Amino acid sequence: MLDVIPAKAQVGLPCTQPQINFLKDFNHQASSTMLLELYLRYSLVRNSSTYGFVWEKFDFGTCTHFERGRSTWACLSLLCFAVGFPASLLILWAMFQTHRRGAPFSPNDFFILNLSIMDAIFLAFIPPGLLNHYFIHTWPFEALWNSVYAFNTCGRPFLMACMCFDCYLAVVHPIFYHKRKSLTPRVVSAAIIWSLTAANGIIYFLFYRLYFSFFPVATFVISLVIIGLCDGVIIYSLVKSGPGRRNIHPQKQRAIQTLVYSLATTTLSYLPPVILYSIGMPLTGTFELFVCTIALPITITATIGSTVMPVLYLYNAGKLNWAKIRS
Repeated sequence: MLDVIPAKAQVGLPCTQPQINFLKDFNHQASSTMLLELYLRYSLVRNSSTYGFVWEKFDFGTCTHFERGRSTWACLSLLCFAVGFPASLLILWAMFQTHRRGAPFSPNDFFILNLSIMDAIFLAFIPPGLLNHYFIHTWPFEALWNSVYAFNTCGRPFLMACMCFDCYLAVVHPIFYHKRKSLTPRVVSAAIIWSLTAANGIIYFLFYRLYFSFFPVATFVISLVIIGLCDGVIIYSLVKSGPGRRNIHPQKQRAIQTLVYSLATTTLSYLPPVILYSIGMPLTGTFELFVCTIALPITITATIGSTVMPVLYLYNAGKLNWAKIRS
């Protein structure tokens, strides 16, 4: 992740009086201020003799006075890499072997494939990103690492939402689902999500402060609503369709358990950032304090989601037989 730049380190032209008044009107709103900075930076450069973006130089020493939050984020990120990255590679290898044997991809496998690719790319950047963040201090690579976080904050939530909606159609509307079981609409959906993720990455690469605004939180909110509704309806339908709670088929019981685990993991991954981003700025008072004590450490919850979900998938697929010794 990228540190916050002190105001003295920013480079720009003097603002006009209307722009100054505009800034004063919205100074109390953190997210509006970040978007406003983006607008002013663009308009100032456009009105000057030099066209292009004003790219800030990152100050790697900003959060040194709040080392506890940054150290927690770094240690948990490394732990997520150590667990999640091998799990993602194992999923990709298992799918490659399945495809090589001639087995077709199901819609669920297709979404899992895209999720695993995004998780593998995102988690692979954690060690070099932390190395640069703490020791090398190359700000273009820090900007690149910030853009890679789009896989975790945009691509993964939307792919999870699509996968849950696909499962909803399969369980609640099976006739409609089987008539339209082609991978074509899934491929189109995945292509749109990859495009949105790339656009998010470019925005974070150029204007990294938007990462610490409500820009990524909007993705979490949309995904949480879709996943919560779909999983809730699926669980209700599976429980209701059985003759009794004690007579639920073991396979159906396992599906319900998987959905509950998935819903709990998704909620714990995306709900804390939504809550803390909403109340964090009024509590901290300054943008720098908000980033170093709340915004940066809380990003670890989404990273944990990229670790737990691959492990859960491998467990349900029977790839972690050592974890099933107790059962």
